[in-house]
Amino acid sequence: MLAAGLLTLALEALLGLPGLLLAATVLLVVPAPLLVADDPLLLPGGWAEVARWTTAGATADGVRAAVAGGAAARDLGLLAAVAATGLLVLALTRFDGVRHSPAAPPAPGGPPPDVPTTARWRLQLVAVLGALAAGAALVVVLLPGDDEAATYPSLASATTCEPTGPVRTVADLNRITELRGSPAFRGGDVGAAAELHDGRRIWLFGDTLRGDPGEERFVRNSMLVVEPGCLRVVVPAGGGAVIPDRDSEVGYWPMSVVATPRPGYDLVTVTAQRVRSTDRDDAFGFENLGPAVALYVVPRGGTPQLVSRVDVGPDSPDPTRPMWGAATALHGGWLYLYGTARPDTGTPTGFSLRVARVRPGGVLTPGRWRYWDGAVWVADPAAAAELVPAAGGTSQTLSVFERGGTWYAFSKREEFLGSDLVFWTAPAPTGPFTAQPPVADLPSDSTTGELRYMPLAHPDLVPRPRSVVVSYSRNRTDVEEVLDDPLLYRPRFLRVPLP
Repeated sequence: MLAAGLLTLALEALLGLPGLLLAATVLLVVPAPLLVADDPLLLPGGWAEVARWTTAGATADGVRAAVAGGAAARDLGLLAAVAATGLLVLALTRFDGVRHSPAAPPAPGGPPPDVPTTARWRLQLVAVLGALAAGAALVVVLLPGDDEAATYPSLASATTCEPTGPVRTVADLNRITELRGSPAFRGGDVGAAAELHDGRRIWLFGDTLRGDPGEERFVRNSMLVVEPGCLRVVVPAGGGAVIPDRDSEVGYWPMSVVATPRPGYDLVTVTAQRVRSTDRDDAFGFENLGPAVALYVVPRGGTPQLVSRVDVGPDSPDPTRPMWGAATALHGGWLYLYGTARPDTGTPTGFSLRVARVRPGGVLTPGRWRYWDGAVWVADPAAAAELVPAAGGTSQTLSVFERGGTWYAFSKREEFLGSDLVFWTAPAPTGPFTAQPPVADLPSDSTTGELRYMPLAHPDLVPRPRSVVVSYSRNRTDVEEVLDDPLLYRPRFLRVPLP
């Protein structure tokens, strides 16, 4: 506001009414597409580059960088240069005797006073301002740009439509999981989903088999966008993971996804766990290092684009540290992030459950998260209260949702070693959660090596009264079996009753 106000006053002092019109053009007309679109990713053509050099564009970029935890030196430099230019113009116009007071009459018999003409004065001022603007532009250009947290690294595109046919029942969903489809997605686990406000649905998967037979490779994660009768795989530039690997050893497994509708687009928050490979030939050859958050912009009818990815906390394989984002839920303007942890006893158990919350716009800033200590929300994550104990607890990744005033946590009890699909119910997102009788049986098969794990609820998918559709992941302990038949590595669906 300071920079825009000084620029307006300076242009009016220098040019009068034409200066006001010029200020209106610079301040309102040029960045108008940015104000309408609300995000640079949604601007057509070169408008994004033009808008960012205006006061409105620099302010928006600076705020976005601050929210994402990045630097805003270039934006602050531009705003400071505009303000300094306005101040200089205002100071110089105070010494303009031609514009602000009539010239003094010549003394009798003396030479006429040496007063510069308006044209000469304006030429001098333009020369000074030109030099100042050139210097300011040079400083701005030489300043370091914003760091990675404030850039838009993804240039994803969607593959061609893979027809799915109608989806009216659970049988239709399972029929789709048997389609051969695109080589960009041959198989994957997890299958977290959220509905976009344009009617499409976005799906996130973990380790994904990609490529034609004989040329298969795994990427750490993938994304599908499903519209009525059509499924599209989202593939980033280079064909890798849609949440890019941090380095050659550490990648990201999605856990949960929520979509926040905005004018013309959805802001999609994906929580993930960062994973380091320890043995690529072993299905369990990995270690979890901590949670992460990835943020996507999905234009109405368009392709999701990655805005930012932030690791939460330092790398640590400590299983007692909660994996925040194991489930997420939007409610009452808050984003609830549930964390799972288990004792480091060496004996496999279930996972305990805790909860944090933050406004959706602050999810990339973990310092703004608050944790439920059993009575109030506090800033210390170590004070988070246990909502479900590890003994007989949930899987590491689960679903939490609200229906009819009741909160449901849904998971497979005791992770891989268990078989019971269970709902825990609560009157509020903070609990207390109470385990209900099992609603289905989902054991893994040690004889065939088939793994059945990570059940997730989809309450808005093919909805029916007093029930919910859930998916579960399938895999094999022998990866060669998956390479021979990737359909073994696809989720399956079933309907279970709500308690």
